[in-house]
Amino acid sequence: MNDLLPLNGGARRACAGLALAIALSVSAALTADRVWAQTSPPQSPATVPQAVADGEVGRADLPSVELTPQLIFQLLAAEVAAQRGEVGTASATYLSIAQKHRDPRLARRAAELSLSARASKRALTAARLWFELDPRSTLAAQTVQALQLSTGDLQAAEESIVRQLEQARREKQLPAAYEVVQRALLRVQDRARALELLERVAAPDLELAEANLALATLARAASEPERAQRYSERALALARDDATLVVRAAQLIAADAARRPDAITALQSFVTRLPASTEARFELARLLALSDRRTEARAQFEAALAIEPQSPTILFALAQLAYQTKHLDDAERYLRRYIDLPAQVERDQGPALLFLGQLAEETKRFEQAIDWYGQVGPGEQQLNATIRRAIVLGRLNRVDEARASLRDAPVAEREERNRLIAVEAQILRGAGRNEDAFRLLDDALKQQPDEADLLYDHAMAAEKIDRIDVLEKSLRRLIELRPEHAHAYNALGYTFADRGIHLDEAQKLIEKAVSLSPDDGHIVDSLGWVLFRRGDLPGAIEQLKRAFKLLPEAEIAAHLGEVLLAAGRRDEALSILREGKALAPDNETLREVLRRLDIRL
Repeated sequence: MNDLLPLNGGARRACAGLALAIALSVSAALTADRVWAQTSPPQSPATVPQAVADGEVGRADLPSVELTPQLIFQLLAAEVAAQRGEVGTASATYLSIAQKHRDPRLARRAAELSLSARASKRALTAARLWFELDPRSTLAAQTVQALQLSTGDLQAAEESIVRQLEQARREKQLPAAYEVVQRALLRVQDRARALELLERVAAPDLELAEANLALATLARAASEPERAQRYSERALALARDDATLVVRAAQLIAADAARRPDAITALQSFVTRLPASTEARFELARLLALSDRRTEARAQFEAALAIEPQSPTILFALAQLAYQTKHLDDAERYLRRYIDLPAQVERDQGPALLFLGQLAEETKRFEQAIDWYGQVGPGEQQLNATIRRAIVLGRLNRVDEARASLRDAPVAEREERNRLIAVEAQILRGAGRNEDAFRLLDDALKQQPDEADLLYDHAMAAEKIDRIDVLEKSLRRLIELRPEHAHAYNALGYTFADRGIHLDEAQKLIEKAVSLSPDDGHIVDSLGWVLFRRGDLPGAIEQLKRAFKLLPEAEIAAHLGEVLLAAGRRDEALSILREGKALAPDNETLREVLRRLDIRL
C-alpha cells in the first residue's frame, strides 16, 4: 500500500506505507444504512473493511500528497485515538487533514469516524467534502443524502433525491431507487414532512407500482391511513402479475384490520390467475389465519406445499396451524417431514425438535419428549429445550438426573445460569424438597445478593418453609432494586393478607401492584383476598369475580367460592367451586378450602 499516495521523497516511502496501511485498512465502507445505525453501539474501527476496497477513486485522480513526518504523526495519532475510544478526537483530526490535503479517502475516513462518534454535523461536513472530491461516488452521495435527512435538512435532501431519481429514470433503475429512497425517508423523525417530500418527487412516477408502494409505506408510518390505503390500492392495480409487489400491497392494505378482507380478496384473485405463486399463497394463508379462518389458511398452505414439497417454511407453518386447530397428529406429521428433509435443504432443526417435544409432553409421552428435547443442538432453542427436558425429568421423579442436566448445560451468560438455578429450584419444590430449593437459592444469592430474579424465587422458596422473615427481606430488597416490579409488591401484600397480618400495608402493597399491572388476574385476586380479610365482602366479591374473568384458575375460584360462602351466597359459591375443580381437581388451594369448609362436590 506504500504507493497509495504519490510521494515526494523515496526515503519516506516505508513510513508512509505503514501510516496509510494503518489509517486506511480500518476505514469503513460506508452505506446509507450505516448512517442510520447511530442508535446502536459504534463498530470498532479495527473491524471494518478497507476504505479503498470499492475502487471508486482511480489512482490517477488522487491528489499528490507529501507524507511529511507531521502528517504521518497525525494519521497515526488519530488511529491510536480511535482505537482507545476517543473517536471524536480522531474524526476531528481526519477532517482537518482531509480539508487541508483534499484527499477523498481521508474525507471518507473522517465521515466514518464522525458517524461512530455520533457527531452528525461533522459527519455531514466530511461527507460533503468526500462527495465534492469524488463526485462519481454513489456511496458518498448516499451518505450525504442520509445525513441531510437525519439532521433535518430536508430541502437539501430533496434536491439530492430528485437528482437520484432522475439518474435512475435515465438508467431504467427506478424500482430499486424507490426502495432506497423509501428506507431513507422512513428514518426521518418528521414523517409528515417526509411524506410531503416523497409526494412531490414521486409525482412523475405515479404509474409505477414501486413508487406507490413507497408512498403507501410512508403514509402508514406518518399515521395517514386513508392516503396509505389509496396508494396501496393503486400499487395493487399496477402490480399486475408481480407476486412480490402484490404481496407488499396486500400487506399494506391489511395493516388496517378492517380492510383485511379486501387484501384477502385481492390475493385470492391473484392465486386464481397464477396458482403457482407460493409467495402469494403464503401471504394469503397468513391473513386467513389472522382472521381466524384457519381451515382456509391450511388449504392454502397445503396448495403451496404441493408446489414446494420441500419448503421448511411451509411445513412449519402447517404444523403451527394444525396445532392451533387441535389436530396434533397432523402437526407432528408436518414436523417429522420438516426434520426429515434432505440435508441440503437449509433450515434450523431446533424449533421443530422443540415443538415435537412439546407435542409429546402435551400428550403425556414423556419419554419421547425427553428424547426430542435432547436432540436440540447448540443454537437459539437449546436453553429452552434443556429447561423443558429437566422439567419433564422432574415430573417423572428423576430429580437428580434433571438437576445434573441443568448444571451441565453449556451457558455463558449469567442471566442464563440464573434461569437454570430458578428451574432447578422449581423442580425441587415440585418434588416436595422445599428445604433443598431454599438452600439452592440462598447459596446463589450469597454470590449475587442483588440479583432481582433470584430474590423473587428466594422469597417464594422461603414462603414454602414458613420463613416469612426471609421472604419479607428479599421482597423489600427487590422492591428497592426494581420499584416497578408489580409481582414483588403483590407477593409481599398477599403473604401478609393470607396470614392476616399488617393488613393496612398489605392493601397498599397490592394496590400498588394493581396500579403497575391492572389486568393481571393474580394481582386482582390478591386485592380481592385482602379486601375479604379486612371484612369488605362486596368489594372482595367484585374484585375476585373480575380476577376469575381475567384468569379462570382453580385457586382464584377457591378464593371466590370461600368469599361467596362467607356472604351467604351458597349456591353461587358451590357453582364457582365446581368450575374450579373442573379446571384443576388437584389444586392445593382448592382442596384446602373444600377440606376446611367441609364441602363435598
